[in-house]
Amino acid sequence: MKRLSKAVQDRVGRKGPPLLQDEHVPTSNDKSAHSSVHDLEQGSPRRHLSITCGVLVELQLVQVLKQNGVGEICRTIKAEIDTIWAVQSAFKTLASVGHFYFSCGETVFSVNPADGFYDSDGLLLALFALKKFPHHREVLFPILDTISIYAKLDVERALTFCAIDGGVDLIMNCVRNHYDKPNLICMAHDALGSLILNDDIRQHIASTGLMHELVTLLDRFKSNVDVSRALLYPLSHLVVLREMAHTFVDLNGIPTALHCLKQHKHDQQAAWYALALLNALTTSDSYHIQLIGTVFSHKGVPLIARAIAMHVQVEEIALEGFQLLERIATVSQFFAVINRNHVLELAYHALSLYKGPQYTHTRLEIKKRVLTFQTCAIQDGHAYAMQERLTKGDCILYSIFVALTAVAAALSPYDHCTHHMTQALTASLRLPDTFPDTAHVWMYLESAFVSSLFRPVTPDSMATPAMMDGSNVLLGNVLLHQRRLSVVDLTEDKTTSDIFGVYMEERGYQATLPPVQAAPGLCHSAKCVLAQLRHSKWLDLYTRSVVIEWNVYNAALDIHIAMTLSLDFAVGAAIQTDLRATPAYFNVYRGVFLTSALFYVDMGLVFFTLYSVWRAGGKLHRYRQYYFFVGAHVMDGLIVVLWLGIWCTRLHYVTTASYSLMVQLAGPTYVSLRGTTYYLVVLNPRKYTIQQYSIQQYSIQHYSIRKY
Repeated sequence: MKRLSKAVQDRVGRKGPPLLQDEHVPTSNDKSAHSSVHDLEQGSPRRHLSITCGVLVELQLVQVLKQNGVGEICRTIKAEIDTIWAVQSAFKTLASVGHFYFSCGETVFSVNPADGFYDSDGLLLALFALKKFPHHREVLFPILDTISIYAKLDVERALTFCAIDGGVDLIMNCVRNHYDKPNLICMAHDALGSLILNDDIRQHIASTGLMHELVTLLDRFKSNVDVSRALLYPLSHLVVLREMAHTFVDLNGIPTALHCLKQHKHDQQAAWYALALLNALTTSDSYHIQLIGTVFSHKGVPLIARAIAMHVQVEEIALEGFQLLERIATVSQFFAVINRNHVLELAYHALSLYKGPQYTHTRLEIKKRVLTFQTCAIQDGHAYAMQERLTKGDCILYSIFVALTAVAAALSPYDHCTHHMTQALTASLRLPDTFPDTAHVWMYLESAFVSSLFRPVTPDSMATPAMMDGSNVLLGNVLLHQRRLSVVDLTEDKTTSDIFGVYMEERGYQATLPPVQAAPGLCHSAKCVLAQLRHSKWLDLYTRSVVIEWNVYNAALDIHIAMTLSLDFAVGAAIQTDLRATPAYFNVYRGVFLTSALFYVDMGLVFFTLYSVWRAGGKLHRYRQYYFFVGAHVMDGLIVVLWLGIWCTRLHYVTTASYSLMVQLAGPTYVSLRGTTYYLVVLNPRKYTIQQYSIQQYSIQHYSIRKY
């Protein structure tokens, strides 16, 4: 707002001599006919004279205020009430004095012109003039302007308005008689809005008819920004009353007010009055909050948020708007729409704008609302999840995951060499997918199976009897386990017989194929045992399944392989086969585990796996079904799945080296004393022959001594 110049303030405050005496006031005769724009340039005497005239106008208004000229003007109006031009000029002067004091005079003067105005019954004169000149538009403008400004200057004394019956009708008649004059409509409603700033006047003039007339005018002139602004001004004060609020809502006023807010959101006053109107509606009834939020297919909140964002630097709009949004945000069904329109971010932006001690109250009011908007964000899982972004900690965690995975893969003992070795073992057996009947099973076992496991060893060879191809060694016996059906009732047969032997609960009927012949001349070789089993019909129509187990040790890789061949004897169908090879390292960390790099990599994997699971679980608990709406969350979930997959593989490796597998490996590897003796015979036959000859000689001598 423009303020008085320093020279005028000094004159009023008697800080210096008068700037210009009355006899030195320039008149129209002093003005030359050759005055031009060039005379007003910098340093021109004409320019100094123009400035002096402007200062004198301000000084004359000051003198009017100091000498209580307002009362004199009111008395003049009372005396000349029948003269149109006198009434018009007088009210123009009163309005000018009121606006001057309202804009800048209160910082200089202690005298309020409203005192003289009300002491001289100025408001009653204005209403009487409205009644006397209802059709003279040039007179109505200054009268309504005077009522508006003096009602603002002294709100309490404006109660004089209630002394005249039908005062509101006098003002509204200006609208009714000049329905096609938007400027006059604006002036009339500005006067009405200024009057109802007084609570008693508001109670006095509030009526359903007045509300209906105002809403009708607003609906008709909602495209006119000036008329909309003028109508929203009194409406924002009337709807504070509960009855008026319900009447306004019943007249479909909420969509009309939101439409005005949408069309005139660029106008500061129109936006302020519209937000104040909607805010007042929310205080009277919670049902109005539902209407504001759901009108126009939930477009109410976006319109309000957009208006606040455009005028967030205006304190009044920011306070009214955030208070309105706070009340809407208390309803759970509007959590999502509040978050979609970034109301929380808008509140943070407003807090960043209002800095300094002069904005302390504004900051405190906005901070009160921030907590409600934060609650909306927390309660709405979708918005809460969408606020999550990729952080530096996430990037570090992803990098550690990639590094540890690469190092663990490089140091893992189960590499491509192990895979190729197991593949070579399974390929050497040349096992078909199916067998047509039992005879083909015996043919396979006696030919391809025996030849791949039991290689012939010549006496002059450096190979051991149990050595297979390469560095693979067959450990212990080959075990055959059979499960069969009973001949009587086709249940599982568990009886003991001479052909099948003793039934064991875990494995069924068992047969053993020794790796080598236990002693010369005895039928304990694999081929001999298979021939005996075939001759005794160890496999017949009642056989349900056969499992063959044997163990292989690879000296080059220091790894054990548990081999399992399964034969499924289906009724009336081909015999299905399945071959499984399970490698196991009994010493995963080579040497002392504390000196193994793989041990520390595994410990790192354990720690970061637990941390990732804890972190992902916390986010899943917070965001619920909206967890996978953000890319960072999806990446966290994938890392957890991948790390758990790695540990499933690790646990599989551990189970392969567990006690149960050790028992499985130790079962077929039992070697009897007779078998060990035969190993020695085969490995060193010459030494065994000499020892046998010495034993025979010793026995003969000992027998001779005892005989004699």
